[in-house]
Amino acid sequence: MKRICFSSTVIFVLLLMTGCWDQDLLKNARLLYGGGFDLAPNGELLSTFVIRDMPIGEQQSPKNDIIHTVGNTPRETRDKADDQISRLLRIYKNRIVLIGEELAKQDIYPILDIFYRDPKSALNARIGVVQGRAKDMLSLKKVGNVLIAEEIDELIKSNEEATAVPKVNIETIYPVMMDPGEDFVLPYLTIKGDRVDASRTAMFHKHQFTGTLSHDESTMFLLLKDKKGKLTRLTKKVSNQMGQQNAKHFVTFNIEKSKRKMEVLIQPDNQITVRLDLKLKVSIVEYPKDRLSDKKMVAQLNRILSKEMNDLGKKTLKKLQEARCDGLGIGRQLMAFHPDIWEKQKKDWGSNYKKVQFVPVVQVEITKKGIIN
Repeated sequence: MKRICFSSTVIFVLLLMTGCWDQDLLKNARLLYGGGFDLAPNGELLSTFVIRDMPIGEQQSPKNDIIHTVGNTPRETRDKADDQISRLLRIYKNRIVLIGEELAKQDIYPILDIFYRDPKSALNARIGVVQGRAKDMLSLKKVGNVLIAEEIDELIKSNEEATAVPKVNIETIYPVMMDPGEDFVLPYLTIKGDRVDASRTAMFHKHQFTGTLSHDESTMFLLLKDKKGKLTRLTKKVSNQMGQQNAKHFVTFNIEKSKRKMEVLIQPDNQITVRLDLKLKVSIVEYPKDRLSDKKMVAQLNRILSKEMNDLGKKTLKKLQEARCDGLGIGRQLMAFHPDIWEKQKKDWGSNYKKVQFVPVVQVEITKKGIIN
C-alpha cells in the first residue's frame, strides 16, 4: 500500500512539473565570437560579424565565417546577417566589440544599446576602438594560427596585465557613460602588416572619441588612476650625450609598487587645482652602463627617472585636457566634495575641465638592482 501511495505521489508531482520552455539548443545556433561597427559612406551602419564554424570531424579545426551587412541600426544589421546564415545567430559567446574610428567620433551609446537590452548579451566582451575600419581588422580572419577574435581578446588581456591599456568591457563602461562627472577610455587598436597592435588608449568625452594616448602615456594614465596591472615596465633615456644611439644611454625598469594620492583643491578665485602625488618603487631589469653598486649613481638615477616620469605625467595630463577627457573623475570629486562649485561648472564641464590646474609630483625610488651586484 505504501509503495502504491509513493508511486502515485511521484506521478502526480511529475505531471505538475513544467518543462524547459525557454531552452536554446546549441545545435540550432550559430555563435558570434566578434563584432565590428563602422560608418558606411552613405551615413548608414556597416556591421561585421565573426561567426564561428565548429568542426564536424575530429581532424578539422574551427573556422571563421565573416559576414558584412549595412543598415540603420545594429539590430537591423544583425537581422540581415541572420537572413544570410542557416540556424539562428546567438551572441552569448561574443568576445570582442570593435568600433571604427570615424564612427567612434559620434555618440557610441546607440551602438551599444542593443547589448544592454538583450538579456543574453555577453556583457563581459572586451571593447575597443580601431584605427581606420573595424571591418579591415576582423577581415584578417587569423593572426598566425590564432583566429582573429581570440587573438584580439588575448592581446587586449595581456596589455591590461602589462598596464598598457585599461581593463574594461561592455558592462564596466556603462556606469561611467551615465556619469556626467567622469569619462571613460578604451583600448586603441591598429593594424601593423598582418598583425594587430593594442598598446594605446582611446580617450572619450560625452561618449565621443576625442584622441589617443601613446603606450607610455597610457601607462602613466593608469598609474595616475591607481589602476596598476600585474606588470609595469618602461624604458627611459637617462643620458644626454650626443651622437649615435647607444643602449648604455637607456634604462629599463619594472614598477614594483605604486602609491597614488589625489587631492582636489579650490583656490580663493575658484580655480580648481588637482595635486597628484605618485610614489613609485622600481627594480632595474636592464642597464648596460651598470655601476649600480655606487650609491651616488643610484641617487642620480632616482633623480633622472623622477624627472622623466614627471615630464611624462605632465604630457599625459595635458593630452587628457586637450581631449576634454576627464578620465580621472575630477568632476565626480567635485560632485562629492564641492557641490557648489560643480553646480557652476557642470553645464560646460568639457571646456571648464581644460582650465583645471594639475600639479603632478612623481617620485621614483630604485629598490632592486638585479643579481649582478
